[in-house]
Amino acid sequence: MELELQANAKINLSLDVIGMRDDGYHDLDGVMQEIALHDTLDIENGRGGFVLFCNHPNLKLDENNLIYRAWSALRDRVEDDSVIIELKKEIPLSAGLGGGSADAAATLVGLNRLWNLGLTEEDLMEIAATIDSDTAFFIRGGTQRAQGRGTVLTKLPPFSQKPVILINTGDTISSRYVYDRVESNGRIPISKMIDLLQYDNLKAYGLMKNQMESVTFDSIPQLAEIKKELLATGALAALMSGSGPTMFGLYETMEQAETAYSSLYGKYPFVVLTRTV
Repeated sequence: MELELQANAKINLSLDVIGMRDDGYHDLDGVMQEIALHDTLDIENGRGGFVLFCNHPNLKLDENNLIYRAWSALRDRVEDDSVIIELKKEIPLSAGLGGGSADAAATLVGLNRLWNLGLTEEDLMEIAATIDSDTAFFIRGGTQRAQGRGTVLTKLPPFSQKPVILINTGDTISSRYVYDRVESNGRIPISKMIDLLQYDNLKAYGLMKNQMESVTFDSIPQLAEIKKELLATGALAALMSGSGPTMFGLYETMEQAETAYSSLYGKYPFVVLTRTV
């Protein structure tokens, strides 16, 4: 049996840092949004142990890979845990788009089907929360409010079919570096933004903020210029996803987004036009 699964990326429509937790993580509050940009996983029964292939030469395929950790979280539930997974990467590495977590979630979903484990969505989300802070979101996807360390999830009305332009300069920054330096305040009006968003009120876009931008922008000043550039092309909102360094712009119509994309494509190593799902 062979399965093909799509692992969609995410953006953060808002992201606030509330404070440090006793377990070393930070308490967060924000809205995570699934987008159409995706990796593809082919999963099939193996012939002894865990085998992972990937088309991206820089992705480490050891026991720290989140796909491996997802497999490890389920392997004790079957007699034969052998599996072959081939990963086609389209989501940039270490970009704030949740690519590794999306791949882990797809692995959990795929192995649940491949091995006939009968796990529910709630079961999978509980297991996903032990892998990292973002994997649980990708089990359900869509639009969700993420609180706690990111694993306390509340499903929200869908914010789908909204054009999105993603820009990544190829720079890298450690999430730990950003978290260690971000100031906690909990001042972003997440609840108000959510209320406006469900009525597609344009005022919601003005409330979309990412508290981590100030730290990442200090390290990569070009990102602040990209934010201005996206807004200048007509984006209703432009902000950084996660701890960065990917910037994104949200547009009212696909026609506007396509015009903006034409002006931006080729200026940076990674410029993609996609949409929310």
